[in-house]
Amino acid sequence: MTEPGRAGRVAIFGAGRVGLCLADLLASDWDVTLADCTEEALAAAAAAGHAAVHADASRGDDIGRVLSATDLVVAAVPDRLVPRLAAAAAGAGLHYLDFSDPGDEVRDAADRAASDRAFLPGCGVSPGLVDSVALGLAARLDPGCDLDIRVGAIPASRTNRLGYGLIWNLDGLLSEYTRPCAAIVEGERVFLPPLSGREDFAFGEKPYEAFLTAGSIGGLAPLVAPRARNLVFRTIRHPGHLDYMLLLLDDLGLRSRRDLLATVLRNGLPAGGADMVLIEVRADGRRSGHPAQERFAMRLAPPTAAAPHGALAVASAAHAAALMDVLRDGGLAGQASRAPALVPHEAILASRFFADLRG
Repeated sequence: MTEPGRAGRVAIFGAGRVGLCLADLLASDWDVTLADCTEEALAAAAAAGHAAVHADASRGDDIGRVLSATDLVVAAVPDRLVPRLAAAAAGAGLHYLDFSDPGDEVRDAADRAASDRAFLPGCGVSPGLVDSVALGLAARLDPGCDLDIRVGAIPASRTNRLGYGLIWNLDGLLSEYTRPCAAIVEGERVFLPPLSGREDFAFGEKPYEAFLTAGSIGGLAPLVAPRARNLVFRTIRHPGHLDYMLLLLDDLGLRSRRDLLATVLRNGLPAGGADMVLIEVRADGRRSGHPAQERFAMRLAPPTAAAPHGALAVASAAHAAALMDVLRDGGLAGQASRAPALVPHEAILASRFFADLRG
């Protein structure tokens, strides 16, 4: 990596929503190359003024060719391709960053990475920024607190009964809705049923619902376990979303026909449109032996509906970009070079990359 204060070379695999947005944020003082295997994505990258190369993240030769001319690897690709890039970055002695909840293969790659190289999985909103918030709130209370995390990327205005659109990867969404949900209950690591634990609540005086989903706290749970007696993660949606999803999954029998369900949603839900990210984290417990509560709530949205990138893409890219600036300036050391959640969320939100998102 270059000396602190000087720009470095970064290769972003995946020129989709987050990858392209991250390249835009870094373009002024990083040497950015976007790598993708689709002509549409490469054309979009070139149109935005970025260096773009054809590379397939499932092919070792393509990965090696791109890695030979970079200092930092970013995996903004589907989850199934992330372990391959993580292993390649570790083997090449490069810094590494992704946006996925770390699995066993990524953790193994982190163990093999050089000690003087940052290896940062889960650097989006959730996992990512929300993990840092949860750790920060838990640290303000005595050990044994209860953490309730609620996060949602949803249309800014409800336009259909489902209250949803094609904001994020549809396959990832269906996995979150159908896989067991990691949690901590009475100090024990457990798995809870997906789409259970529904709660109705108000955010900014508007009604929403939240329910358990999978795949967001795999990296957070080991870090917060010494301080949290209970930890659950819920996804925020517009009211009524859960009932309609249960109709599709169970009443119509599409839980076992995910291919058909994906086709129905992909063809029926609106693509694009203004979105927003809602974050609410509550920590309940005691401070110096007395009952106490800590709460963090934030709404993130682009400054205008005509902004080039949606709220989820910008917030995810902004968190990653802020961490990259900290890394370049020599501010990531020790355990923080392996766990981005240890970087205080106050510092991340104060970075230049969150200036265009309003709370």
